Parts: sequence; C-alpha cells; structure tokens
Amino acid sequence: MGILEAYDKYGTPVITPDKVYDTKIRHADTCIVTFSHTVLEKVLEEFPYEIAGQYGSANGLNNVYYLPEQDVLFFMTAIGAPAAACVLQEVQYLGDVKNFIYFGSCGLIGDIAGDKVIVPTAAYREEGFSYHYAPPSDYIDIENHDLVKRVLTRHNIPCISGRTWTTDAIYMETDNKVRKRKEDGCLCVEMESSALQAISSYLGVNLYIFFITGDIVSDEWERADLGGHRERNKQLLAFEAALLIADELRTSAPMRC
Repeated sequence: MGILEAYDKYGTPVITPDKVYDTKIRHADTCIVTFSHTVLEKVLEEFPYEIAGQYGSANGLNNVYYLPEQDVLFFMTAIGAPAAACVLQEVQYLGDVKNFIYFGSCGLIGDIAGDKVIVPTAAYREEGFSYHYAPPSDYIDIENHDLVKRVLTRHNIPCISGRTWTTDAIYMETDNKVRKRKEDGCLCVEMESSALQAISSYLGVNLYIFFITGDIVSDEWERADLGGHRERNKQLLAFEAALLIADELRTSAPMRC
C-alpha cells in the first residue's frame, strides 16, 4: 500500500521542532508567505521591517521578518510540498502563528479562470507529504476559501473558486493527467496547497491560500509570462491582496489556537 499507509493517527513523532530549535522568534498572529524573491525584495524595499528570527536547513539560515505597521510576520518559503510544509510547521512553532496566508503562481488548466485570481476549494493530492498528516483521499478540502474570496470580491479583485491539482513532479504533468484533472473541475496545477492544508489542519492553524495564473498547462505547455514582467507585477499585487486578508483576520476570522 505504500504511501496510503503513511498516516499514523496514534503514533508520536520522534523529531519535532522544539527538539531542533533552542530559541523562538518574535510572535505575530498572522504570517504572510511568498514563493517569490521579487516579492521579498520589493517588500523589504518598501515596508519598514525587523528581523523577527530565523529558521534553518542544510542550505543555511533564512530570515523571518516582522512588518510592524501591518503586525504580521513575512518570509519567502521554498518551493515544493515537503519543503514548504515543513517550514510552515517550524515557523508556526517558532512564532506561535495562528494564521498563514500563502500566495503564488500556478499553471492554468483550460481557459475558465483567465487572468482571475484562483481561490482553491479542494486540492488533488498528487504529492506524498499530505498522506503523513491526513487520512488518504483523492482530494483534501481547502478551509477558509470563503473568507479569501469574500475579501478579494469586496476589494474588486477578480477571482474564481474551484479545485486545484497539487503535484510534486512538474515534468510528469502528462496530457492524460491534465485531461483527467480538467474533467474533475481543477482550474490549475501547483506544488504545495494539499500539503499546506494537511499540515495546517494537523497543527490546528488557519490556512488562507490563493494563486495568480502563470503558464498554461494543456495538451501542450504555453509558457506565457512565467517569470516575466507581467507575472512579477501580479506577484506584487498578490502581496497587497494578502495584506487585505490579514486586515480582515484582525477583526473577523476564527482563531483556533
């Protein structure tokens, strides 16, 4: 059965963040997370910030920032389900974070979404990480999508809700898989959301996630503006949208912790 038996509901983890880290970082209820170095550089240019602390790996130490005017933590995470989700768990422990807001680019499946922001409602679990944190299933529901869409709509940010496809093998998005996921109602493909939701639910924290469209995944790949000027502008606007969600959480979002 392999990965389908990975979820151990009754076992106790042998390695936990408290055994890895000796000191914590500055606390904030909400943390905004980007995958884009462009967003990281622009935010540090335009917003007052403090270094709240660091998380580490074999690749070195990485800063977590505190934006005092917005009262949020902020950092750039690694790409891919295991790396991004493990970092979420570490930063949650280090900063006692209650809410995580993630945004990043995705591959568009079909043309339904167009240039709209995509708010995922469920994620197809074609990665291995989530099966360690949630019972096996084809899809995992993405919590809090209603709040994300409500905030975006209120601020006249065009958006659409629907399923997403999370994969950990970018070069094995085959034409057969694309057609199947499209038949399932998936609007896009990305590499983290099912894992981020699984670990957020496991930890009892809130995940708020949305995507901007980049390349187009169909029978053939269309690079579109992936990595170009237009996508960079979308990423920066997405950070502004994340700040709007953070503002909303200060007054109306449920707090689990």
